[in-house]
Amino acid sequence: MKTKVRRALPALAAAGLALASAGPVAAATGAAATGAAATGAAATGAAATGAHGSAPRAARKAREVSPRQEPTFGGRLYSVAGTSPNDIWAVGLTSGPSLIVHWNGAYWAQYRTSDTDYLFGVSMASPRDGWAVGGNNWNGPTSTVAYRFNGRSWTRVPTPTPDGDAYFNSVAAPSATSAWAVGLTGSGGPGVSGYDVPIIEHWNGKSWQQQFFPLPTHSGQFNSVAAIGPGDAWAVGGTYRRAPNSALIEHWNGYRWRRVTTPPGVGYLQSVTMISRDDAWAVGFTAASSGPFKSLTMHWNGRHWYVVPSPNPTGDTNLIGVGASGPDDVWAVGYLNPTTCSPQCEEAIFHWNGSSWSALSSPNPGGLDVVESVLAFSRRNAWAVGTVNWSSSIIDHWNGKRWS
Repeated sequence: MKTKVRRALPALAAAGLALASAGPVAAATGAAATGAAATGAAATGAAATGAHGSAPRAARKAREVSPRQEPTFGGRLYSVAGTSPNDIWAVGLTSGPSLIVHWNGAYWAQYRTSDTDYLFGVSMASPRDGWAVGGNNWNGPTSTVAYRFNGRSWTRVPTPTPDGDAYFNSVAAPSATSAWAVGLTGSGGPGVSGYDVPIIEHWNGKSWQQQFFPLPTHSGQFNSVAAIGPGDAWAVGGTYRRAPNSALIEHWNGYRWRRVTTPPGVGYLQSVTMISRDDAWAVGFTAASSGPFKSLTMHWNGRHWYVVPSPNPTGDTNLIGVGASGPDDVWAVGYLNPTTCSPQCEEAIFHWNGSSWSALSSPNPGGLDVVESVLAFSRRNAWAVGTVNWSSSIIDHWNGKRWS
């Protein structure tokens, strides 16, 4: 048996998701912001357990409210991506419809969907073209889900579901005719334990197609994918072998996927971001058979991946998302102490300044706080999204001096 580390932390199963349906709401942080994309992680709980019935309809924009209000969306936000400081998307789930929200430079607005899907990843090729991916059943057999944005609405697009049971964790869309989605197939939704196999699918401008790649010896999954063009992409995740080495890294060179050897002792990877062909970051955690989680940050220099020392304040540190605006402006997010996140977790927000990582103070609404994904456009503008108590969303903004 294995544990779906990224989307289903067993110790958090009791947290669940007991929400009223999220109302049509929009809000602003009170300051303009910016970003660059990454994907995040999560926990267990009852969520989006229904499968599709009738044909899905396009997601429509909901009513907007005063920009002075705080962003309060019921549910969880798992991923954030954008094309400019005034065009940012975040996706996740509620106890009912999928959760899709948009920042236009002044306020956040929610887009309603008619489908009870969970969305783990979002990526935008342009202001008029983007993808959001996930699955449709948390605690049972699930199908892959992909929504495409056409500049006005989000519409469900058919995707292969290998072996009849799979879901996506992440998506990267470098262009309108090329996008990658990664995840796993085998044992059901995020709330189900079992034997899983990683999957990769590709959008060629007309349809999604399952891809061939070197399979790991042990069961596992891809948690994140990043791409900067048709011939350069990275997919990272983990295999379910015993510590200390369970990282999974594969590279697309324009012709095929190739497994990349990781340094000894590398643990589980949960997110990857690319700055250029010879500058990429991946983050996650390491853990011995007993003892706390330790933060893990790895850098690609164009020739090999290597571990870079990162902070471990107290107790457990689990990094779930990474994003960057440049070589000297990289953010990693997740949660701190304790392993069980009960009764509470603290937000983890780390920054790379070009020479070292440092832990920054972050807003902490109280309770069980997990930051899932981060987006950065400059040293003065970044967004981070996540969840409080698995029942309401976190949207944090960096203004160059502090997170709020």
